[in-house]
Amino acid sequence: MIKKIKKFIISTPLHKTILKIKAARISNSWVRENNKILGHKTIYCISPYKTGTTYLASSFDDSISQHESLHYTSMKKLNEDFERYFIRRLNTLNLKLECSGFLSSYVDDLAQNKISKDLTYICVLRKPSAWVTSAVNHHQIVKGANQHYFWGNELYWKEHVGVDLGNFLLLNDDEKLAAAKKMTEFYMSFTKKTKQLKNVKYVWIKDLQEFLPKLEKMIDEEAKPEKSEKNKASLKKYTYKNDEIDLAYEKLVDELLTNN
Repeated sequence: MIKKIKKFIISTPLHKTILKIKAARISNSWVRENNKILGHKTIYCISPYKTGTTYLASSFDDSISQHESLHYTSMKKLNEDFERYFIRRLNTLNLKLECSGFLSSYVDDLAQNKISKDLTYICVLRKPSAWVTSAVNHHQIVKGANQHYFWGNELYWKEHVGVDLGNFLLLNDDEKLAAAKKMTEFYMSFTKKTKQLKNVKYVWIKDLQEFLPKLEKMIDEEAKPEKSEKNKASLKKYTYKNDEIDLAYEKLVDELLTNN
């Protein structure tokens, strides 16, 4: 019965109101300290959604590593005021590792904030064509939950990337290409911006398993890859292919790795 009630509420205008109330309550409970790190100097995997962040985060216990922590509240508050909330959030969660795709929206802030600029970051590399394909297909599944307020679409894809993934499949072919172009522009821009970060480690998505021993040393914890998860789309309704942008991405990555 409770599940049915929750499912009903999610499909009504009450959904957004309840989310806002919950976010206010959660953020008000965050540690107040905003000028120094009280516990762990969290290592952040900041690659966009659909780059293997679920796998990395789930390879360690939840007390050590989390994926998309306090998801809605975090995006809502960081969109409002990054400087005010980022370190408070870090101190509240007190994780050794966090892998959250929405952090890809804040590279400039991370590089400039007096505390976050000295943290360590991980950027998972994936060819743009594969990334667009995966992101579009995954969000059709998320849309299937019939949320009245598709907040991930509103707070990340619309606000930062400039596309409406919730209605992507309703677009005509030209509109889909235009939306995919916006996605690749965001993706390339994000990747270029990572060179602003003092301490950033790059790893191709295909090499994540081999990267785990290095990550274990970075956070001084033992991985449990047998418990890891991969958030794969069960249905593939769209495929994007752009060899030119994939080649440009590889050249960009070569440059970043050379200077890293």
